[in-house]
Amino acid sequence: MHLLNGSFSPTGGAMALSAAVTRPESRGSVRLASRDPYDAPVIDDNYLATDRDRRRMLEAVRLVRRLAGSAPLADALAAELAPGAAVGSDEELAAAIETGIATYGHPTSTVPMGGPEDRWAVVDESGAVKGLSGLRVVDASIMPEVPSTVTNATTIMIAEHIARRVYGG
Repeated sequence: MHLLNGSFSPTGGAMALSAAVTRPESRGSVRLASRDPYDAPVIDDNYLATDRDRRRMLEAVRLVRRLAGSAPLADALAAELAPGAAVGSDEELAAAIETGIATYGHPTSTVPMGGPEDRWAVVDESGAVKGLSGLRVVDASIMPEVPSTVTNATTIMIAEHIARRVYGG
């Protein structure tokens, strides 16, 4: 839950109760659009691509709605702003989820770390890009799998570990 800009609400105050699919099966992709380094990459988020992920998100949104509708929280809320009380059936709710999905802005696992036999691994355990010399990646993108936690502390821990391992200290 977090507070939103009150201009979104007819009452002048708003909060968001959010749901997320952690440990998703769905996988997106990032690829080069061309050889020109100034061309933006082609990013396909591919959210909710599997039946399992869609079912889990629908269940999570239903759970958030039940929570918002129960005391004492329900007493503090004037209305559901999005997708809104008019969206009632599972089909309508699934469509609203699909069109309104957003991200926390913490993408991970686009340059996964792995051992020499891991064909999907882009970097080794020290963040060194396989097949290139002098280039390391040390951020959330090297996580081999999408974690089921916020990524800030995990990313800092990874960076500190690699820094100590590679550069000492």
